[in-house]
Amino acid sequence: MITTIIKVYKKVLRNYRSGKILNRIGSGRRIYFEDPRERIALRYMPGEIGKLSKYYVKPAGQSEYEIDSNSSFIIKAALHGSPISKARYDKYNFIEAIQWDLDILGTPSIIKIKGYTY
Repeated sequence: MITTIIKVYKKVLRNYRSGKILNRIGSGRRIYFEDPRERIALRYMPGEIGKLSKYYVKPAGQSEYEIDSNSSFIIKAALHGSPISKARYDKYNFIEAIQWDLDILGTPSIIKIKGYTY
C-alpha cells in the first residue's frame, strides 16, 4: 500500500517538474535543468527575434557544448529531469564522473569512482 502511494507521488512530482521545464521552454525563457539518470545538465537559451534557440549540454565532469535542438538528450531531460539553478549548472563540470579505461581487448573497466579503484 505504502509503495503504491510512493510510486504515485513520484509520478505526480515528475510530471510537475517536466511541465515546469516545458512551460519555460515554450514561453521562451532561459532554463537550466538536469537529467540525473544520464548525468547531464542542460541549458536552454532562447533566440532573439528571427534567430533559433540554442541548447547546451554539460555532462558530469566535462565541459559544455552545443547540441542540436532535436537531440534525444533534451527530450529525456525534459521528461525525466528537474530544473536546477544557474549556480548548480556552472558547477556541473566539477561533479565527479565515472571514467572508463579500455584495455587491449576493448572491454571497459571502471578505474575510479569517488576515490575507489576497481
